[in-house]
Amino acid sequence: MANLKGGNFEKQIKDAFHRLEAFGVGRVGKNDNLTHSDKLAEKREMYLKDISNYFQSQNLEGKLNNLFTKDNLDKFFNQRLEDLSSKTQENYLRGFSSMLKGLEQQNIHIPLHYEDKDFFDNRVSILKDQAEIIIENRYIDNVENVISNLYEDRAITGLIAQCQYELSIRQAEAFELIKNSTQYLENGRVENLIGKGNHTYESKEISFELEQKILNNTDELISKSTYYEDLQKYDISSHDFRFTSARDKYEEKINSGISEKEAKLQISEILNHKREEITDYYLKRTE
Repeated sequence: MANLKGGNFEKQIKDAFHRLEAFGVGRVGKNDNLTHSDKLAEKREMYLKDISNYFQSQNLEGKLNNLFTKDNLDKFFNQRLEDLSSKTQENYLRGFSSMLKGLEQQNIHIPLHYEDKDFFDNRVSILKDQAEIIIENRYIDNVENVISNLYEDRAITGLIAQCQYELSIRQAEAFELIKNSTQYLENGRVENLIGKGNHTYESKEISFELEQKILNNTDELISKSTYYEDLQKYDISSHDFRFTSARDKYEEKINSGISEKEAKLQISEILNHKREEITDYYLKRTE
């Protein structure tokens, strides 16, 4: 099996595009995953640019195809698919999977191990399970009790959930904070945590209790699917902690006497956004 040609990601993307290109080639009697249409070509160009931009944001270098490991793909999809509809996520995953199969068929090495070959099917399966549970109200009642129960079930799950709720961050960001705590924790604050779209959060105050839990944690991080399964015992999803946090912090600010508009702007910044409309979206889902 070969690697993509080129000394940088841009050249390797062009090589991948060239290897997959099969415009005008009939598909009758063939079972391939090559690019037979302009529409598919546009999507695959997007996939390749998306993941190369992600790898660059993580300071990863080398051959693009060699970076398609289970761990790297998990982290990429956790960030790229956050806040997208279930159907859009499923289409993205299936399209990306087909592209990798096409590259393999063109003799390009893809380092997903044999036991990880169901990687994409597993992620789609989780999406379908989530889609079957229609949650109009994303607010978690008695969230502190829920987090306490999660700690009793599995300490690392409770820690991830507490990070999400207290810091108003996404699942992927909580994983990163716990994994590389000394990189982000400084004098009682969370500094330079990178969120979706490679946008850096503003400095966040963190409670001494949570800071010490993170710094003293010795448990290994679990997989996204395991975290999902742990939360399903309580009929909640990971993003519900962020919704709940936004609502609670908004109510605190309103009760402190600031205007509704200013409260929404401040909550938007806490969520690593810059528009009050984002806060409106979160508030509507927690009514």
